[in-house]
Amino acid sequence: MKGRRILAGVLGLAGLVGAGMAVITWSEPDGGRWMFAAFAALFGVLTYAVVRPAKPREPAPTRFVPAWFFDGAILVSAVLILLVIASCIFGRKP
Repeated sequence: MKGRRILAGVLGLAGLVGAGMAVITWSEPDGGRWMFAAFAALFGVLTYAVVRPAKPREPAPTRFVPAWFFDGAILVSAVLILLVIASCIFGRKP
């Protein structure tokens, strides 16, 4: 339980820093304020997720996922990675 409190403190501090930076940069013409506001919102949601009490649940029943689904996903990922590498190596240079 102590680890959850430390994690909530660190996430909350990061959220406060992001909110402070968003307030500081709000009058600047660039788009940095939105980035800091998004970071503050993200860390706020993560802090809430850590702090809220966990509800006891029943374990979900085991589901069967076919192996061909995973094999296909790995194959598609490997082909895409190889295509990106090949396009970088053999691509036209300006």
